[in-house]
Amino acid sequence: MIDDPFAALARARIYGVLAPLVASPEEAVATGWQDPAAAVEELVASLEDAPFDLPETSDDTLAQLAAAARAAPAAVLAADVARAHGALFEVGDRGPPLALREELAPGANAAAKEEVARFYEHFGYELGDGYAWRPDHLSPMLEFMHFLAWHEAQPPSDEETGLAAGLRAAQRDFAARHLVRWLPTVAAAVAARADGSPLIAGTLTLAADLIAADLDWLEARIASDSGD
Repeated sequence: MIDDPFAALARARIYGVLAPLVASPEEAVATGWQDPAAAVEELVASLEDAPFDLPETSDDTLAQLAAAARAAPAAVLAADVARAHGALFEVGDRGPPLALREELAPGANAAAKEEVARFYEHFGYELGDGYAWRPDHLSPMLEFMHFLAWHEAQPPSDEETGLAAGLRAAQRDFAARHLVRWLPTVAAAVAARADGSPLIAGTLTLAADLIAADLDWLEARIASDSGD
């Protein structure tokens, strides 16, 4: 099958938009939720060119996100995101009530952090200082998917024949091993809590649905590649 850089670019954009929306509170507000209405509009726009189909329930999730983004002035919503994110994922006498880190998620793989770090090192993805000690946080993990998809879309040199297929396989493996196993459970737990933020809950629900749909698409694409 001929490589499709437009599909890779579309997927890279989706992951690039999602990553800052699930960042730690100060980063999420500064880079993602400073203008909630604009953030949701960008998220919706990024999905328009997705090469995969989201479940029908995602339409409701997007509608709820749009309503939440218009529910109050931007500054009020940004402060609520920071408060809820900190309360849910950052504080607690025995650790945070919930975790946006694979290593701390229910039923987690004890070696998750080391495995994720090895993925990053192998592909030359460099963590920012804020995540150096927590490479298994959801935000850099989504940014890594963006990184791989973006490189997949670049025209290969003569020495890089087959690189795009290898990058697709890496995305498939990373999503299967380090995203779909725990994110749906965390997203459901956040949605069930009364002390969260509709913007956070909706974003995590959408992210879980999106990653599952993308993984199905990657697996089908890789199967098609191997059948050429």
